[in-house]
Amino acid sequence: MRAIMPKVFLPFLPQIPLTLSLMASLPAISYAEVSVSPINSVNSEIGNPVSESDEYVFDQAFFLGSSLNQKALKRLSEGGAITPGFYKADVYINEKFIENTSVQFIETANNKIQPCFSVTQLQNAGVTIQDAESQDRCDTLENLIGSGTSHFDVSNLRLNLSIPQSLMKQKPRGYVSPSQLDSGSSIGFINYYTNFYHNNYESLDQKYQQNSAYLSLNGGFNIGAWQFRQKSSLNYNNNEMNWNNLSSYVKRPIPKFQSELSAGQLVSSGRFFSGLSFTGINLSTDDRMLPDSMRGYAPVIQGIANTTAKVSILQNGKELYQTTVAAGPFKISDLYPTSYNGDLNVVVTEADGKTSEFRVPFSAVPESVRQGAFKYNIDIGRTRELGENTEFSNITTQYGLNNAFTLNNGLRVADGYLSTMFGTAYTSRLGAFGTEITYSRANVPEEGYIQGWMFGANYSKTFQATNTTIALAGYRFSTDGYRDLSDVISLRQAKKDNVEFQSTTYKEQSRATIMLNQSFGDLGTLYVSGSASNYRDEKPKDYQFQLGYGKTFSNGISLNASATRQHSSTLTYSSPSSNVLNDQFSKDGDTTFALSLSIPLEKKKYAKNVLFNYNGNSDHNNYQTTINGDITSFKDLSYTTGISYDDQSEVTVLNAGLNKRFDYVNTSLNASKGDNYWQASANIQGAFALHSGGITFGPYLGETFALVEAKNAEGASILNIQGTKINKAGYALIPALTPYRYNTIALNPEGMSSNTELTAGDVKIAPYSGASIKVNFNTRQGYAMLIASQLKDGEAVPLGSDIQNMAGENIGMAGQNGQIYLRASEPTGKVYVTWGDESSDRCVIHYQIPEDQIDTPLVRLNEICQIEN
Repeated sequence: MRAIMPKVFLPFLPQIPLTLSLMASLPAISYAEVSVSPINSVNSEIGNPVSESDEYVFDQAFFLGSSLNQKALKRLSEGGAITPGFYKADVYINEKFIENTSVQFIETANNKIQPCFSVTQLQNAGVTIQDAESQDRCDTLENLIGSGTSHFDVSNLRLNLSIPQSLMKQKPRGYVSPSQLDSGSSIGFINYYTNFYHNNYESLDQKYQQNSAYLSLNGGFNIGAWQFRQKSSLNYNNNEMNWNNLSSYVKRPIPKFQSELSAGQLVSSGRFFSGLSFTGINLSTDDRMLPDSMRGYAPVIQGIANTTAKVSILQNGKELYQTTVAAGPFKISDLYPTSYNGDLNVVVTEADGKTSEFRVPFSAVPESVRQGAFKYNIDIGRTRELGENTEFSNITTQYGLNNAFTLNNGLRVADGYLSTMFGTAYTSRLGAFGTEITYSRANVPEEGYIQGWMFGANYSKTFQATNTTIALAGYRFSTDGYRDLSDVISLRQAKKDNVEFQSTTYKEQSRATIMLNQSFGDLGTLYVSGSASNYRDEKPKDYQFQLGYGKTFSNGISLNASATRQHSSTLTYSSPSSNVLNDQFSKDGDTTFALSLSIPLEKKKYAKNVLFNYNGNSDHNNYQTTINGDITSFKDLSYTTGISYDDQSEVTVLNAGLNKRFDYVNTSLNASKGDNYWQASANIQGAFALHSGGITFGPYLGETFALVEAKNAEGASILNIQGTKINKAGYALIPALTPYRYNTIALNPEGMSSNTELTAGDVKIAPYSGASIKVNFNTRQGYAMLIASQLKDGEAVPLGSDIQNMAGENIGMAGQNGQIYLRASEPTGKVYVTWGDESSDRCVIHYQIPEDQIDTPLVRLNEICQIEN
């Protein structure tokens, strides 16, 4: 019988992770051909083919007289390229990421290197373990659960576990273990946005000049799980300056109750009762803590500006947003979440001083929760900025009775006021229906206690067969005695100050809203939105209606058309029992038409699009042409330029704008010139974070963000975050993270110094909402060297020899032909090479980097390894 000895190739594999760029720079290395014998050689001898699953061992007889490290060869033959100890690794179970943790590897009785786990570790990962004897015992999968396999990917530091599904606890998709949530570090931050606006215009032979400025600050700091937040703004208008403190509060997540606690200047949610600004505390359910498979709203504002204009968005009289827009259609989709009730008023101030205003209906969609789910919201405090501020409290609850019905309840109590609500949400094939009944009893000046009811219903549905979406359709009716708390508070203050009381909602009898979207596929999309309100007494109806159509053609040309009509008025009350219509607040506009056509200019070097717009009504018509594009000779610099004509004023306007995105700030400049005016404006947006390492700047910061620290890695970029790089101090800001979800942060080493190496390329984190996470990437600083080493007799250093630095730390393993890769912090030094237990199985390499290789990405040396006596 003849033993069959298959041949395999042993590649040069240093036992440390190498970056792809480094591996690409390594020279071509010849492969040694080594004979091995299969363990199941009996099968081979009788002619059975050798499968890929057959296990091979090195026959040491073939290495007689060689100084090769036999322990390393034994590890290589068994497929385990590690030694017992602790390794920081990403743990995956059945291809699903579990956690990044330190895993202990032990040598088993059959001389295998296997990971060991405690019972608690496996149970937290969702593994079912029966009759666990000790929670602290560390053992292999086979001994703990009697099944399962493991594979450790050394180069990626990833441990893959395969465990039968029958032994896994069923968890919803997107589940993140509470033990993996990170509350972050103590970091302060500020988002800032500034808008400067100047215009000169003439009217009736008189010259006017207007200067205004707006500064918005939104920031705070975190200490552990507690988070302080502050929002404020500074307004300057014609030598008048006003500071507006929007809110200051603290909050913290409470994962045990799937809730968040807040205290300070807050705004009630407005889901079932009207939204109120108040100072107090709030405790409410936070749905973001739920997995994806088990789970807010701010509308998009669209309009048209005739010139380069200032756009302000207000809700309940408070300015939420301000920006400068170029002439033509504009779209604002980055509003902060607001209260669920309260229409948004959009004020457009043109460069010639003219203003226009329109209203965006804003109400909540039908509320429904899963079967068995329970949600709550509790507010306790004192109202503010409404008039005669008063203590109040309200509580709302939602419970999923079954898959179809949700029960909604609420109670609001204040001084001289009581309101209760009961409602349901029903989900069926016909759509989602919401109904509610609200009772109020209020002490109103000059009327005493009055009571009344409000009945409401809403509906939403997407009809897939026709591609029709009813985003919101609602109707509510109130009796004569029904009063909302916000109106009652304002009325009491007006009576106390003996002034007139103004309201757009007081004594509203009924209100209907609808938002409908109809897709016709290749033929385009039609949308309809509108609202109408009826009032008691003498107040006329309020209504707004908008009809629009849009289509994008296959060649990139897009067409949009709309028609809008609205009417609004405000009643002025000298007393609760009498009212007078103030015509000053009555606005009844003609139907306004708008048409826009956008044509891409892909083949032009500097121009991207040309836009044609029409906007007009029975009184006047405005025509605009705009061209925008990039100035390629400057990085991240874009421009807009255009011309417009108004047939009523017979004025032609020229306008232009520049936008530049820097690494740490976004800026824009705008200017326009007409026959009787000129205008100029500028805005700057950015953010910065204060931390133990100093101040780091960025373009903006979201509610949850990360600070990356990678010392000596200047120039490395953050993957998937455009324009974000590690700065000179070794820091960078990641503006937004998804709370309660795993976020992968990865660095691209391209662009950083060749004398720096990342020890890990990516990190996974799962932050709490509002957390500011500090993510550390360790680097090795020094000179990358590839040493071709030999012993004194000319023989190569043994394959698999351990390489140690002067501190005795293992830093690698010798590859074929004595090739050693390492990174040294100094141009001169020494390393130790060990391949056995005897004193003669150890040598030392003294190296010195030549001057002509100091700045090369990879230093190549040939050195003799000296045996030390």
